[in-house]
Amino acid sequence: MPQISAVVREDHARVRKEFQRLLHANPEERDHPNDFIWALDRYLIVEDLVVTPAMDNHIAHGGERHRRLSADFDSMNAKLRHMRQFEPSDPSFDAALHAIWVDLEPHIREEASEDLDRLEEGLSRSESESLGRKYEHITQLLQKPYGKDGTPDARTLSAILEMPRQELLTKIGVSG
Repeated sequence: MPQISAVVREDHARVRKEFQRLLHANPEERDHPNDFIWALDRYLIVEDLVVTPAMDNHIAHGGERHRRLSADFDSMNAKLRHMRQFEPSDPSFDAALHAIWVDLEPHIREEASEDLDRLEEGLSRSESESLGRKYEHITQLLQKPYGKDGTPDARTLSAILEMPRQELLTKIGVSG
């Protein structure tokens, strides 16, 4: 069973892959920005539910990192909503996509190089695997209505991005 750090790093790779795919797509192939938006938003939701509370409970200064992660989340979520206002062919879309990466890249780098290792040090192997299962379970709950590789349609994705976190958690059957 994978430990929490491996599961999160796998999700980092998925989000990075979708970002790179969207960034480097030809203009006529950029008609699916929702794949990136959904990968990032799903990652942010699950991280907020699993990783952030674990850091609070298992590493020194976890509360401080929690505040920074919350600020990262708020910023990236706002930037995702902003990016959705533009068509992929609009130059403002590229600017908005790059603005997301300005927050996302250091977030992923810091989490992968520091936070996850510190978290693993504060957990037993079984605790880490339990968190890994929880992370995967919530990811699957969020993915289930859209299929293995599916993405919500534009209307549903907009609703998810705009929905208050607690309401979303209630709808998917997860308690925060």
